[in-house]
Amino acid sequence: MFEKIQKELADYFDIAPEAITRDTDFVKDLKADSLAIMELMFNLESETGKTIEDDAMDTVKTVGDLVDYIENH
Repeated sequence: MFEKIQKELADYFDIAPEAITRDTDFVKDLKADSLAIMELMFNLESETGKTIEDDAMDTVKTVGDLVDYIENH
């Protein structure tokens, strides 16, 4: 799951995939605003077939948090 999310983020933000780790913070490191995060969630939902609840971003701050959320829901 991490590799899928890593690739999606790298494509979206036009950065090298290896620059994205589980500790990468969406806001601090990727400078993602709420619109970018929502677009990413929609893309990941369609790619993974899993639903990401709207309030998930209250607890999901890093790439690792997102991986764990998707794997556990």
